[in-house]
Amino acid sequence: MVSLILNPKAGRGKAEKHLPEVLKILDVNNIKYDLYRTEYRGHATEIARKIVNQNPEKLLVLGGDGTINEVIQALAGTETPLLPLPLGTGNDFVKYIYPRKKFDTVLREKINSDKSIKIDLILLETTGMKRYFINGMGIGFDSEVLKNMKKIKLLKGDFLYTAATILTFFKFKGLKLKVTLNRIKKTLEKHFLLFNVGNGQYLGGGFRLFPLAKLTDHLMDISMVTPVGVLEFFGSLLKAFKGTHIYRKEVSYLKDSEISVESENPLVLQVDGELIEGVKWLKLRVVPSCLKVSI
Repeated sequence: MVSLILNPKAGRGKAEKHLPEVLKILDVNNIKYDLYRTEYRGHATEIARKIVNQNPEKLLVLGGDGTINEVIQALAGTETPLLPLPLGTGNDFVKYIYPRKKFDTVLREKINSDKSIKIDLILLETTGMKRYFINGMGIGFDSEVLKNMKKIKLLKGDFLYTAATILTFFKFKGLKLKVTLNRIKKTLEKHFLLFNVGNGQYLGGGFRLFPLAKLTDHLMDISMVTPVGVLEFFGSLLKAFKGTHIYRKEVSYLKDSEISVESENPLVLQVDGELIEGVKWLKLRVVPSCLKVSI
């Protein structure tokens, strides 16, 4: 028996559209299943908590990075394997763990496999909240990209992210942060255009912001970009698709197991593709080997 959590709004209806194909593959393989649909924000976490107590062979997530994020709040530290299908908008986590594979290929290859790995998660702590993330987060620029995405109605997927990123550059001027790095005992107080932390390699619908990231190295990858001109920005943006941007002078790239960030002004965070507002400080800590994922 496997359990499915479907976010009908994921990928602007993509997950719901492809549900019949998913169920057909399960039927062909004689896999019994329970299907649950999310109805509101946070519902996937509630559903996953109930599912874990039923000890399913796998928990399939039909959605994007945001839906996966909700599910891992319940799966972290358990023995229930996660099997995410790329049926959201960006699908950044799946891009890394199942490279260049569509949802039907992932399902056919993994549904009968007993293979799994335990990956790290990153725990975000701020006032009144503790939350895991599986893929990546950003401060400032990323949240503005998400806001602009909602204004663009004609594009989807990677094209939507790219268009929103370009639009954001001409509006967003950066922010001042105080960043304390635990591993190298260093504090940075700078004006940043982009500040991102990754567990996986991809962020923003296909940008390989963290090319050195590994899900099992017990470290988070940190990418920081200082304000630059138009040519430098788009030069870095193009190189970010392949991950070679980290060698540019305006980019600082580090690894650490624990960091803290402070700001005089309230921040807006993007965490696995979802917005968190009104944050003035946060701590990030790697939690090693705490999530089982089907491979």
